[in-house]
Amino acid sequence: MRIDLLLSSYNGEKYLQQQIDSFFNQSHKDLNVIARDDGSSDNSKKILKSYNVEILSSDKNIGVKKSFSKLLEYALKSTNSNYFMFSDQDDTWKENKIEKTMQKMKEMEHQYPDKPILIHTDLEVVDENLQTIDKSFWHFGNIDPSSNAFNKLLMQNTITGCTVMINRKLAELALPIPNEAIMHDWWLGLVASKFGKIAYVDEPLIKYRQHDKNSIGAKGFSYLAVWMKFYKIFVKNELYLKHLLVNISQTKAFLDRYRNVLDKDTVTMLEEFTTIGSKSFLQKRKILVKYKLLKQGILRNTGLLLKI
Repeated sequence: MRIDLLLSSYNGEKYLQQQIDSFFNQSHKDLNVIARDDGSSDNSKKILKSYNVEILSSDKNIGVKKSFSKLLEYALKSTNSNYFMFSDQDDTWKENKIEKTMQKMKEMEHQYPDKPILIHTDLEVVDENLQTIDKSFWHFGNIDPSSNAFNKLLMQNTITGCTVMINRKLAELALPIPNEAIMHDWWLGLVASKFGKIAYVDEPLIKYRQHDKNSIGAKGFSYLAVWMKFYKIFVKNELYLKHLLVNISQTKAFLDRYRNVLDKDTVTMLEEFTTIGSKSFLQKRKILVKYKLLKQGILRNTGLLLKI
């Protein structure tokens, strides 16, 4: 099964070669690497050109979300591949990453034919020298990958883009990725959760490198850190909806895009959530509890219900 592997780079010369080498060391060999450089000022473009990869023409920096969106749009229109994967520039893929992800994809497609499907995996969190920080990103971030219902994903993304494989049906349904989407992987997860299926491989298949130039990076879960966040929010009187505004904006975009194909109950839920800022103290909490618009873990939800 041919796979389009989509790589976005930006000033990644330090680790880029090691990452691309890990693609061509995969046990699954039928892959087509499509790369886009997002306006690097280092040797990233030169490194890309030294490999047998297809390079999209690019002349300006548009950010990681839009860069991956352009890559997916191009792959969907220009290739016959039915599967697409995403890659950062600074990680290292384990040799069986594609093979094991594809196995799960085929299982899901057999069980749910004609459905949009997203597969993702765990990651091994490593330092810049690939030394293990935590064997499981899900453990590191206190994340339960099985908690991927649509209402939960509206509030918290549990999908890491560099582990993702999607099928063509999901790509066709999700594109174009709107400007209001927080990240491409979050948007794809929402679309898959509502209209298709999400599954995961409970195994770390990528070395997720942490360094000072990570675009997103892994954030370990710490009870102390959570309580310190509470202090900043309440003692320093930060805006109570600050941490929900981006979620609301993304939700509005989802509702605008898919309103005509959503069931009535889902439309009502999304409409109520997007207007939560204008509700009273009790109404806000009633909406979150009624629709189970909650995050993972007691502390995260305690913070959520206190913040709004």
